[in-house]
Amino acid sequence: MTYRDSVQRGSPRTQTKITGKVTCKFGSSNGVVRDLSDEGICFQLLFDIGAQTGQEVTIQSEELGYLTGIVRWYRGDKIGIKLKLSSNTAAQISSYYKFFRQ
Repeated sequence: MTYRDSVQRGSPRTQTKITGKVTCKFGSSNGVVRDLSDEGICFQLLFDIGAQTGQEVTIQSEELGYLTGIVRWYRGDKIGIKLKLSSNTAAQISSYYKFFRQ
């Protein structure tokens, strides 16, 4: 069994190719949302922004709007972001599935 198969997820992930921008305390980078769930995002950065675990970030994209979250992990050019859950966040993700993911 691979590590990926053994990880228990809080909510299912959807593979995406949403372009956007992540901003943290030390900088910002354009990139791509590689996967999306109701609780988090895997974002592939074009440039290293020095994001650290526990640091607050903002995500902006045409499809998702403006979201905030906390860096949970970083590996190479990808960072995992736990979204700050709110009714607005839920509505934005739901809207993405309804209008952009068909």
